[in-house]
Amino acid sequence: MVRGLYTAATGMMNQQQRMDIVSNNLANVNTTGFKKDGVVVESFEDVLTLKVNDNNMNTHIGKMNLGVKTGVVFTDFNQGSFMQTHDPFNIAIQGEGFIGISTLDRNGNIVERYTRDGSFVVNNDGELITKDGHQVMGQNGNIVLGHGDVRIDGTGAIYLNDEYIDSLRLVNFDKEDIIKLGDNLYNAREDAEALEFNGQILQGYLEESNVNTIREMVDMINIMRTYEANQKVIQTIDDTLGKAVNEVGRL
Repeated sequence: MVRGLYTAATGMMNQQQRMDIVSNNLANVNTTGFKKDGVVVESFEDVLTLKVNDNNMNTHIGKMNLGVKTGVVFTDFNQGSFMQTHDPFNIAIQGEGFIGISTLDRNGNIVERYTRDGSFVVNNDGELITKDGHQVMGQNGNIVLGHGDVRIDGTGAIYLNDEYIDSLRLVNFDKEDIIKLGDNLYNAREDAEALEFNGQILQGYLEESNVNTIREMVDMINIMRTYEANQKVIQTIDDTLGKAVNEVGRL
């Protein structure tokens, strides 16, 4: 009976983790280029159950499951919808791939991160940066634009008044080699091998989040119901144990 308490408790903890992921997805439904997260639920390994007799003879009575756990949290990289902005510094990636961004780590060292959020702006020095102030990387370093008409073609080549300036640093990785960091940035594993970029750049567009609000809300309702069901199991077992201790002992 106490084993049932632990099994129901693992179900409640798992649903709480799922709720955190769904809540984060909903919070980023309007975040440009955001990719939603999902979770794979796994059961603990079954254990062989024994019945111990008074004569110390053990009898096999089958296997018992010890509950569930969060197996893998994964990122869904399905394409989001495109929103036209007519802003020449806004770009969207159609297909797979990422844009290289220059950031600083905790020690102040320059490190390369990646994003699909193409809502870029130009600072006072004419540099192309993200909304958070990170430098957008080109093939020749940071991208510096002057005054004039900016055109970015499908390959990421940047032209100022029809004069070639630089090309965006566009890369791709296997999904298992890319890690979500937060702030719409990704990091590649140390042993990750960069793949050839085979997407297309759309100037004047932004990629919207791939979060389906209705589906996430349905998942949230199901999570709450499952959590409550496990909660009722714990309450029932607790009441039964209480009667066993307080009432059966009086007989």
